[in-house]
Amino acid sequence: MSTPNGTGSDPLAENNGVNGILLPGTTIADQHTPEPPAEGSQSPPLSFPGPTVDGRQTTTTLYEPSQLAASPAIPALHRLINKAFKHSHITMGMPFNGERLPTEADYLKQVGVDPGTFVYIISWVDSGEPVATAGAHRYGGKVLMAEAEAHSERSTFSRLRVPKEAEGKGEEVWELKLMAVDVGFGGRGLASYLMKLVDEEVKRRVREVQRTEGGGAGGRLWMVLTTVTEANGEFYRKRGYVEDYETVHGPGFMGTPKGFRVVHMSRVLDG
Repeated sequence: MSTPNGTGSDPLAENNGVNGILLPGTTIADQHTPEPPAEGSQSPPLSFPGPTVDGRQTTTTLYEPSQLAASPAIPALHRLINKAFKHSHITMGMPFNGERLPTEADYLKQVGVDPGTFVYIISWVDSGEPVATAGAHRYGGKVLMAEAEAHSERSTFSRLRVPKEAEGKGEEVWELKLMAVDVGFGGRGLASYLMKLVDEEVKRRVREVQRTEGGGAGGRLWMVLTTVTEANGEFYRKRGYVEDYETVHGPGFMGTPKGFRVVHMSRVLDG
């Protein structure tokens, strides 16, 4: 795979389960479905050339929530995420008979509309079909604690606190979320490419807020994520993430014969 920023193919991604895997519902953003804007009321999303995968060109597009709500790619993106989630569960021995996101509206609710939220989508130039996606938003642990208590299944993958070193310091904490790659195109470095884009966009947005609102850097900038240890833990450790805390779920939990562990991880992006 060739990319504009020089990111090459990533064999570790395939070996450790990131490509083709949706990171489990890490936390619940503001549960309001973004409304499509009135026609002509806002600028189109930003698009630029994406990676070339197996000789096929792609386009990478950066969406704000309101732009995403109006995108014709939502049905195909909804299918891609559900298929990726099921594939990840099968490979981990975690049977899942339902849909990760029952409706397209559920996807938009998971994206949320909380300040700073954005989503990247990589699509084929020749067909317009999405092949990979990832997004991020500002982490809001205090709000999410009550949400997690009310939604037991989601609480399995809900992060309930910021990294210990960031507690009480007012530092910026953002979360990588809803990352999925078409199961037919794992091992091409798409997950690593998206992660780099997300990191850079988060840093850009934080700098812009600091510029417009004034003030200093305000301490360190953190990125957090939640994943199943057996699927992706080692992949992220090799990319600088460290474990904050882990929850263990025994045999039979969510229909799994052996159980699994959910790890909450973080790394300092800046500062």
